[in-house]
Amino acid sequence: MLSKKIIAGAALVIASLSAGSALAAGSLQGQMNVQITVGSGCTVTNGTNDGSNNAFGNLTFGSYADLANIVNGRSVGSGGGSSFGVKCSQGTAYSVALDSGQNASGNQRRMQHNGEFVNYELYQDTSRSQAWGNGSNGGTTLAGVGTGNNSELVVYGRVPAQTTPSPGTYLDTVQVTVAW
Repeated sequence: MLSKKIIAGAALVIASLSAGSALAAGSLQGQMNVQITVGSGCTVTNGTNDGSNNAFGNLTFGSYADLANIVNGRSVGSGGGSSFGVKCSQGTAYSVALDSGQNASGNQRRMQHNGEFVNYELYQDTSRSQAWGNGSNGGTTLAGVGTGNNSELVVYGRVPAQTTPSPGTYLDTVQVTVAW
């Protein structure tokens, strides 16, 4: 008789567990918000950034024994190949300014070596008729409106014919400012 009571009790426990599992099943629904904000802005392409300094590339005129003739050059991005560029979100107005460099005399850009100078100028166009400046150094800034795609910016340089200084490597650094 004890075994019938145990079997009946076990059956009751099993039945209650089965019923409890069935009562615990269910579902809940709710919402989750998803968001992204697309702001206006610009990034520089084919340049480098070490965390504190942006490098947009180089303009090298080459090696010459004298400066009796005009020497032309063009920029190359620090990533190699083409020049640097800007990629601005669609509809974002931007401007690119180039200052007069570290060795300027008035509005004249100059490269320097051991206290001697080589004059040069920077332009926005291949014909070298639109001087590139910061808006107040005798040239104009380049203005554009972003399309969401990269816009390559080539800086065209010219060393005019001038008296040839002593042999050496003449250098200057120009600050590039991209504003939007």
